[in-house]
Amino acid sequence: MEWETIKRHFNGVDPEIVDAMFFSACRRPRGYVHNLPLEDRKLALPTPPMTIFEALPFTTRFWPHWDTREKLNCISTGRATDSFCGLIRRFFKNGDKEIPIHEKHEILQGLRKWNLVWVGPGQVAPLEPHEIELFLGFDKDHTRGCSAMSDRYDALGNSFQVDTVAYHLSPLRYLYPDGIVVLSLFSGIGGGEVALHKLGLFLKVLVAVELNAKLRLVIASWWKKSHQKGELILKEDVKDLTYEALSTLMDKVGKIDLIIGGSPCNNLSGNNRISRVGLSGKESSLFFEFPRILNIVKQIMSERAKQY
Repeated sequence: MEWETIKRHFNGVDPEIVDAMFFSACRRPRGYVHNLPLEDRKLALPTPPMTIFEALPFTTRFWPHWDTREKLNCISTGRATDSFCGLIRRFFKNGDKEIPIHEKHEILQGLRKWNLVWVGPGQVAPLEPHEIELFLGFDKDHTRGCSAMSDRYDALGNSFQVDTVAYHLSPLRYLYPDGIVVLSLFSGIGGGEVALHKLGLFLKVLVAVELNAKLRLVIASWWKKSHQKGELILKEDVKDLTYEALSTLMDKVGKIDLIIGGSPCNNLSGNNRISRVGLSGKESSLFFEFPRILNIVKQIMSERAKQY
């Protein structure tokens, strides 16, 4: 039902359901609603690790043969309990003695749920932030220095998988060889922006709209660290992008070539057992800001068609 509502606000465009497992070492099924070309899609280079062992080779010597995972499940903000890690240590207390099948099953359920990796004999641990950055296609320490550890986990759990998004955006390299003007809504830590950069697109202007001040710092830091030559404009709240505000913005930056973003899906997530109320939820209702802004931009561009 939620997809039908989303389609209705995007002129009936069906979502393209894609799992990040085909582009990375982690699973992350997502629906992408877009009008991008389907031809000439290419993988961004360099290609990321495609298995847990390619990403974290040090874990291989500790990995039990009965744990057959090659990819992690969706990177989430949840954290395993100390009691579960202690449970595994107790299971392994008998050394080389074979673990009963029912206990293996219990362990595997927890490993998959919490995305734990083997870091020692009978020892598991959650991913560190820099390891999650690797799985999601960001440079190491992309989020470091701009927010606390818990903030980093939350931000990464809500981010795009960069290489998956880059594959969809890759035809833009041929459409905008001289650079692109981007309006990024709900920017987060800049997954869409990083994907465009990884494709080699020159970001002539990036207007990044993100309510969280710490995440705006992440984007500003990445902009400097990646030696961008274009103009970065940071804005706070998508609700402030009225017709007047967008008209003034486009007086400055000209035609907007791409609008990209992923609105909060807290009230849509299967992991949310408390406030999974769909698009009517406090966070997920922000989705409606995206088509509102898109329609205003299209209106302004239509009014200024002769200028462009």
